[in-house]
Amino acid sequence: MTAPTKTAKTLLTSQSLAAGASISITEWDLSGKWGGILFIKITNGSSAPTTAPTVKFYAGENSGVKRQTYVVSGDTVNSSISEPWFEYSIGFMFANATITNGATNAITVEAYGQEVTSVA
Repeated sequence: MTAPTKTAKTLLTSQSLAAGASISITEWDLSGKWGGILFIKITNGSSAPTTAPTVKFYAGENSGVKRQTYVVSGDTVNSSISEPWFEYSIGFMFANATITNGATNAITVEAYGQEVTSVA
């Protein structure tokens, strides 16, 4: 049996997210793939937000459609790193996520994917 082919994706380059701000990652087209895993990396500064950042993971049957599938929170610990993830199985067509920062202090966010492009 041959191993499946997998491809790494950068969906959001590392950037600062101001207190109270939100950002959506680049929409990920999984319609021709066998599924994938979406990882969000949240890095708190030396002064963490006073309200935990949240990540909403979405799926949709068409480009631009965002149906919420999962919500997870980061933390309010100084200099911590949270890495929530969601696995999209073969039935998912489009994936997206929105990261919302909590109150008071900026955080750094980024997003990566691993997609299965073929199976043996």
